[in-house]
Amino acid sequence: MLLQAAITFLYYVFYTLFLQVGFMAESIQTPKELELLKQLVGDWSVGIAMKLGEDKFVSGCGDMNAVEIRDLGVNSEIDTHIEGYDDYFENDLWTFDRAAGKVHVFSVTSEGAVHDHVGSWRDDSTIELSWRGTFEDQELEEKIEAKWLNKDQIEVKETHISLGKTTFTTDYVFKRKESSTQQS
Repeated sequence: MLLQAAITFLYYVFYTLFLQVGFMAESIQTPKELELLKQLVGDWSVGIAMKLGEDKFVSGCGDMNAVEIRDLGVNSEIDTHIEGYDDYFENDLWTFDRAAGKVHVFSVTSEGAVHDHVGSWRDDSTIELSWRGTFEDQELEEKIEAKWLNKDQIEVKETHISLGKTTFTTDYVFKRKESSTQQS
């Protein structure tokens, strides 16, 4: 009788623990917004077109590598070469703030800029981000729209606005490299 009571007690303890673990696993499920960011993972080639004025354009190219950080976000590194400019490097940490319901892209650039772009998914293929601050003692706003055309191509438009006027825009086309397509 004592053995049966002990077995019953252990059954209820394990059953209760099982329910709690199941509930906890459900409550820490990765949010959809973070799952969408994982589309960045892989190796990408980048085409760049900058509009600096009414009739002034420059172009460039580069590479990006993005890796997942254990269900916390994505870390991407971009290395670009734009005609007439020094090589440009950027490291971005992409994540989702569950409490605020916002996506954050924390950027550190080879020019010494550090920005926290904040925004949200407009739909499952388009994310909109922005940052406001100062650059060379002037107010600056950066607006970024990234749109996944498919799993292997992303188009990004970055617009810089100062004193209420667009100072320049940059269009990026990211194409997944063949080797990372096979890894997905």
